[in-house]
Amino acid sequence: MVLVTGAAGRLGRLVADRLKKRGYDVRATDRVTQGRPWHRYVQADLCDIQDVKRLFDGVEAVVHMGAIPGPRSADPGEIFDNNVRSTFNLMTTAEEQGIGRVVFSSSAFGMGWAHDPRAFTPRYLPLDEEHPMMPFEPYGLSKLVGESIGSMVARRSKTTVACLRFTNVARPEVVAGFPWPAPTPEAPLTLVMWAYADADDVADAHVLALEARIGGCEAFLIAQPTTRFAESTRELIALNFGPRVEIRREMKGNASVISTEKAQRVLGWRPKPGWSQGG
Repeated sequence: MVLVTGAAGRLGRLVADRLKKRGYDVRATDRVTQGRPWHRYVQADLCDIQDVKRLFDGVEAVVHMGAIPGPRSADPGEIFDNNVRSTFNLMTTAEEQGIGRVVFSSSAFGMGWAHDPRAFTPRYLPLDEEHPMMPFEPYGLSKLVGESIGSMVARRSKTTVACLRFTNVARPEVVAGFPWPAPTPEAPLTLVMWAYADADDVADAHVLALEARIGGCEAFLIAQPTTRFAESTRELIALNFGPRVEIRREMKGNASVISTEKAQRVLGWRPKPGWSQGG
């Protein structure tokens, strides 16, 4: 059985449904009341360790998507406290129960999303898993701490953890509005928001991460292959950052500022084409 947390949310529901279609027995949980029968749904507060322990009967793997989503969804202290406590409870209980795999919904926002679009200057581009996470706000920090909890658990037990750092998931009506006006020094946009993700692709990545042959705790960046803009990405980098930012890989056209090479190589994940590629 696979335990899916945050299952009442848009992405959590997608992942639970996809797992069910692949033949998995799914136990779905969230802290809200579910309005209709759906999978094996259990209402629970992941910040309550006793609630968490009751969820694990018969569970063999965990997909942990439950969190307060995004840096503007609640009070900063509440975001941090909820996301860190729930992740600690889930991962340490998984360790105690001998669970083989935990898939953790991390976030590319932990790489450097900031309320001030000028705050984050990357060390190099495109961003990859070797680039340090550099959060500027509590949501991104909660994801960095969550990955650190996963590393601790994997270091001291047989539980393996896959951390998926997907970027902002754009709804179809948002994608329909692309291209956006290109960012400039006068009208900047936080670099992480140059990229975007597709909901179906993010759901696929969670399923593949559950099944992948990995050890320890591994992070994977997830994004579509293009930016939100029509302009050349290399030219936008030069305009917005100048010579301060090294470009380490070939970036053709409006290629994304996020590299998903590792997810494609290790997980076998394949993103849909970007909006300008007919996707």
